[in-house]
Amino acid sequence: MRIGLVPAVIFGSVWLVAAAMWLSTGTHQGGLAGLMRGITAVGGSMGVGVLLGAVTGGALTLSPEWLAARAPLRGLLAGAVASTMFLGETAVVAVATDGGYGPMLLTLLSTPVAGGVAAAHSGDILGRTQCHPWLWGTQHPRPDEAGVGRSYEQGSASGDDR
Repeated sequence: MRIGLVPAVIFGSVWLVAAAMWLSTGTHQGGLAGLMRGITAVGGSMGVGVLLGAVTGGALTLSPEWLAARAPLRGLLAGAVASTMFLGETAVVAVATDGGYGPMLLTLLSTPVAGGVAAAHSGDILGRTQCHPWLWGTQHPRPDEAGVGRSYEQGSASGDDR
């Protein structure tokens, strides 16, 4: 979802402004068409993000242990799968812009960025590392919360010395 959120926010804000401009200066049909294109772009971007995350996570989960245990190979697999799935974003942009070459080219040029991000976070996606709490929605425990850093004589905060 977070991968699809970035293009969805960009497209949503651009098409919202475009729809407002068409409604204020142009015809109502033009404003409605702009609003529908914006909804298509936002919904399609979120759909591509969900699909990209599910397929990348599935590919990493189903990969053999010898590949998943090696960070460079795991990163290559995640990057290749994510880059391939991100090409669906180009199709969304093509539909939303009626085949506009500029937006499609910009989307194609950003494909390696999606692959690089997936490759860099492949360990987190697979669940091998917990270095990025934003991905899992959990926070790292502080040293005093986890019991690390306390001596045996200090005991726990509740006074229970088990």
